[in-house]
Amino acid sequence: MKGLSPLFPISLMVISLLSMAAISMPSSALENYLTVDDVTMSLIRGDALVEMNYTLSSFAYLYVLALGCNNIEPELASVFKSFGDAKVMRADPYSAAFIIRDAGRNTRGYYLFDSKPLGSRISRLKVVYPGGISKTFFNVTSTPNVFCEA
Repeated sequence: MKGLSPLFPISLMVISLLSMAAISMPSSALENYLTVDDVTMSLIRGDALVEMNYTLSSFAYLYVLALGCNNIEPELASVFKSFGDAKVMRADPYSAAFIIRDAGRNTRGYYLFDSKPLGSRISRLKVVYPGGISKTFFNVTSTPNVFCEA
């Protein structure tokens, strides 16, 4: 145990520095430390279940390992800010899952999901319809207009 005692103050300093740097990081820095690799949006009635895979910069990865994902959840949700009601269900250093309530509107027996801008460029967006059929879109900055039966 005597050999480990000098490590405690050093690790405490590293965590403190990481916290201060993350707090001072502007919200527009999303693309500087997080790259969205792919998104799968499953349509469930008028809601959307979104699964996002991403890559964190080395600094952000260490920050998340040290302090958890709670501090990056607002940045993750900002990708879907135009939907208004995107709630983070879970997040880890590689992926996150969201539920977007009332993403589509029910009109004459169909749920219509209007195109909405995304807060980041998405390399691959896969939309999964209720019957299991999917359609993939590449290099997108907004969701496509899609519909499905109610």
